[in-house]
Amino acid sequence: MLDAASLFNESYYLSHNPDVMAAVGAGILTSGFQHFIEAGQFENRQPSAWFEPDFYLALYPDVRTAVSRGETTAFQHFIEAGQFENRDPLTEFFTDIYLDRNPDIATAVTADLLTAYEHFVKSGQAEGRSPGPNFDTAFYLTHHPDVAALVRTGQISAVEHYLLFGASEGRLATENNSPLVLNDTLELGVLETRNLTGTTSPATSPQRYRFRVDNPTQVSLLLSRLSDDIQVTLYQDYNSNHLLDVTEAIATDTEPGTRAKLLNRVLNPGDYSLAIAAQNELTSYHLSLATLPLSNSYPNFTENPELYPQNLGFLSSDILLSNIVEPNNSPEIYQFTLDTTTPVEIELNGLTADVDLFLIQNSPETAEIFTESTTPGNQPETITQPALEPGNYSVWVNPVEGETPYHLNLSPDHSTELETRTLDLPPPIFDPNFGFGLVDAAAAVARVLGEPTPFPQVANPIVNNYALDAINVPTVWDRGYTGEGVVVAVLDTGIDLTHRDLQGNLWVNVGEIAGNGLDNDNNGFINDVQGYDFVDGDGNPSFSHSTERHGTHLSGIIGAQRNGIDGTFNGGVPFDVTGVAYNATLMPLRVLDDRQSFDEFEIAVANGIRYAVENGAKILNLSLGNLPGEPPTERIAEALRFARDRGVVAIFAAGNEGPARTTQPADPAIRATTGLGIAVGAVDRDRRVAPFSNPAGSAFGPYPFLVAPGVGIRSTTPNQNYFTIDGTSMSAPYVSGVVALMLQANPNLTPAEVERILIETANRSSLWV
Repeated sequence: MLDAASLFNESYYLSHNPDVMAAVGAGILTSGFQHFIEAGQFENRQPSAWFEPDFYLALYPDVRTAVSRGETTAFQHFIEAGQFENRDPLTEFFTDIYLDRNPDIATAVTADLLTAYEHFVKSGQAEGRSPGPNFDTAFYLTHHPDVAALVRTGQISAVEHYLLFGASEGRLATENNSPLVLNDTLELGVLETRNLTGTTSPATSPQRYRFRVDNPTQVSLLLSRLSDDIQVTLYQDYNSNHLLDVTEAIATDTEPGTRAKLLNRVLNPGDYSLAIAAQNELTSYHLSLATLPLSNSYPNFTENPELYPQNLGFLSSDILLSNIVEPNNSPEIYQFTLDTTTPVEIELNGLTADVDLFLIQNSPETAEIFTESTTPGNQPETITQPALEPGNYSVWVNPVEGETPYHLNLSPDHSTELETRTLDLPPPIFDPNFGFGLVDAAAAVARVLGEPTPFPQVANPIVNNYALDAINVPTVWDRGYTGEGVVVAVLDTGIDLTHRDLQGNLWVNVGEIAGNGLDNDNNGFINDVQGYDFVDGDGNPSFSHSTERHGTHLSGIIGAQRNGIDGTFNGGVPFDVTGVAYNATLMPLRVLDDRQSFDEFEIAVANGIRYAVENGAKILNLSLGNLPGEPPTERIAEALRFARDRGVVAIFAAGNEGPARTTQPADPAIRATTGLGIAVGAVDRDRRVAPFSNPAGSAFGPYPFLVAPGVGIRSTTPNQNYFTIDGTSMSAPYVSGVVALMLQANPNLTPAEVERILIETANRSSLWV
């Protein structure tokens, strides 16, 4: 793998740092490398043409935050973590594109033989492989014969020449970065606050807006309501010739997906253009242009009342605001500050027209969209963050169409913070491999009851069930908590409704009469006496095929009854399958089938979530996810927001894509990063993170991610059987069971409170990768 010496170039560093060259010449330093290791990397100096610290920090906010805290440097992060997480170290290199264009390298990377960038630096550039769409090796050599002559001698590669000389000489590196000719541009004149809608496609891209700024101005360009992926770039036409070279790009947002994009900058007087480019197909968008007067210095988001006249100060209690927003006005902006990590819920209601809600994270130099709510029409907008870190934030109420009144409610939850201070606990530490740690039932339920220490250990009455010991469940049973009265919805392949360990704990819809073909309880579903099958559309949520043991297995982990020895293995060794919450109520919902298309899968799961919420479930176990390459599960995300708004806790399996070197949870487990539930990875009996388990990742900052046993898990399977299975699918129901124990202890806990307690009581000791 690449080390510090691999990406450092002595001559480059000395030529770009005359002070270091002078110190080396005077014998004060032995080399430029010594200076870089001891000082230069902390000063954000560039070690060579192969690593751009400013680009790396701009591209990855989580790294920027870690650097600002003194935890690492940009260079150190890339060497120790970034190259393995497939992060891009300079403008011209795109890891995903490089691996897609070079399957042989992708295979080697998957096998952990090297990293993508290591191959490019050590071999790929010399082999003439192009690093991404911003540099085409064949184009560069064809259009620059002098460079081709140098490359033939083996003195330099094409891309190295471009990085060292060609870019500063203005040489074109690809047809795609030829200057944009502004011959079909919407002229806006002097920029003022306004809202626009438009469409663009690959055939007509980019859609261009040209404007002028006459005085230093704080400008926010907010692009939302995207129907497909869009790239937005802001250019300043320095020479006023209406030709915008790539070197004139001053801000860009290329984050894939339909999430809103924000360019927030202070612009000096001059001519500017905004280019909006569709990446895949015809795409619609809503563009909000907002201008704010600039004071004598760069805006301070906390102290400058001229820019943010509606500064709410520290958010320490509920705040309710009412106002009116008009379609051609700038967003209404409300600034607030947090001094501790706090769960925050923001709700916008009372609308008569369409309005979007954005939570913006502010820094002294910029602003970035943290999360958004863009429900169509006059429906309420809600943003929930279970653990918002200390810092400065602003809420933007952005008009889409029509004038409308609104009520804005900001609600912090300090209950668990106060408890933490009282107990004098250290702040939880988030690890990119296992999140906050191993779920601990004894500590979590004790915290729910206000006890300062976990319940004392007791002997495990269950035979040969290591997982229950690992998460300290028996001691909770000893205090009388078994999940009684808590409904857990199992959204999966269906459950064996006749299994002797499950039958007594299955949910029953008391308002429905079996077999009469009527919707007796008027909930929209016929004969849903014990749940519903959203695959076949009937009231029988049992498994449909002999191979469908997944849902039955999960159900046993959560709520198999405590009824003694269940069988033997290895020549007569007894075992006992008992659920974490063995008196909980299991709601069977069949949403999975191996014949489903993606759309059928997503619709079934979303409908199952809504059914569970509307019929009394307090916990959703979602040991499922989309397949690699499939679209995001937006329908499921919307259903999860519905569940969250109604106080229902969602538990996700993180995914089993570890062998593919994935760096984050699968979808919908990734929704935990936006406050919609808890993602769960897997560990084995030795507390080692399972190699197949998707990690928490380092790209999102701390969010609810825990681990639980997921290797060698024996549980119930159809036809009165028991079987041992591995997977994060098995880990998630352990957390679902623990949450059931917590909700029996206090049925009034909110999802944010459940998540906070689990995070603060998770066990990090002896976990390893």
